[in-house]
Amino acid sequence: MKIHRNIYAMIILNKFTFLLTLLVMTLATACVPGLPDEEEEDKEKGPLEFTDGIYVINQGLTQNTDQFGSLTFVERGEDGRSIRDVYRNNNPTRELGNRTRSMRVINQLGYIISTNANRIDVVNVDNFQYQGPILGLEKPRFILPVSPGIAWVSQWGDDGFQGSIAVVDLSTNTVLRTIPVRPGPEEMVIQNGNVYVANSGGFLLDSVVTKIDIETETILKEIEVGLQPQSIEIDVNRSLWVLTRGVQEFDQSRDGRLVQLSNDQVTREFVVDQGAGNLTINNSGDRLYYTMRGAVFAHPITQSSISLAPFIDFPYLTVAVDPQTDHIIGADARNFQVTGRIVIHSPAGEELEEHTVGIVPIDFWFE
Repeated sequence: MKIHRNIYAMIILNKFTFLLTLLVMTLATACVPGLPDEEEEDKEKGPLEFTDGIYVINQGLTQNTDQFGSLTFVERGEDGRSIRDVYRNNNPTRELGNRTRSMRVINQLGYIISTNANRIDVVNVDNFQYQGPILGLEKPRFILPVSPGIAWVSQWGDDGFQGSIAVVDLSTNTVLRTIPVRPGPEEMVIQNGNVYVANSGGFLLDSVVTKIDIETETILKEIEVGLQPQSIEIDVNRSLWVLTRGVQEFDQSRDGRLVQLSNDQVTREFVVDQGAGNLTINNSGDRLYYTMRGAVFAHPITQSSISLAPFIDFPYLTVAVDPQTDHIIGADARNFQVTGRIVIHSPAGEELEEHTVGIVPIDFWFE
């Protein structure tokens, strides 16, 4: 019995000691003024401006139609701040649509495209206040200004099989008409008064770049480049470069292609792995980057063969080049279920900094 009494006494003493220690720590903490948190530090730096940074377009979860995309804004600079959901923060009663795909700023207005919502949300980038929608679209993908007050929007069609370009009046935010093209139009570029459209096939397969006259809105040519062209760039010599993904068909893989076009003719062609994508180019226009085989590869435009070694050995979902700094930005979607991140690399590939963003970062726009 004496042993039991000693044990009980020790238990009571330990509990008393723990509670006394907890009380002392609480009082001590209450007496010491807290350090300024990040929000207070941000206030000291002044309001965050949306004119010098990176917009990260986050696709969001896609399992259900009630899952929405988001937009993250990251300031440039080593101590740059970020707002993870800049659209929702400034428009608390609104949501972006399902599968937010891309964004572009035109005359201080941001045009945010959500493919499954069939709309573009327009915001004023000075304060990010919602200005209204552009409706009447069918699975829109990318927007390109082609003349004062007019932009073209690539779209897959309601069923994903009927590709077209929607001609949009930006003064009224209305679709004026559509230009039928091959299925799955994706990225577009302007050269010599013409728009070149990469046609991936949408829910089908396609293999052409379509050349369209801006003034007459007529198709001038369809150029065969390989299966599933999605991204397109213009180099310093005004040549077009197109990256095609190829296709995986059951047990057979068909490789992609990195293609150079000059005067609408294929002048050089390189075989790349099936699934290669996200072609982008540096500010000098002489060095291409793309994702392939779980890494980022670089290709100087004068190089006569494809590089076998990765430039950045990390499986980014997509990459882009900041036109102000020439930094290479990689989007890491992690497991596609949680918040992602972006990683900023120097032109030499050195990792400089990273920022937490939204779920499934899929694209960028640079201000």
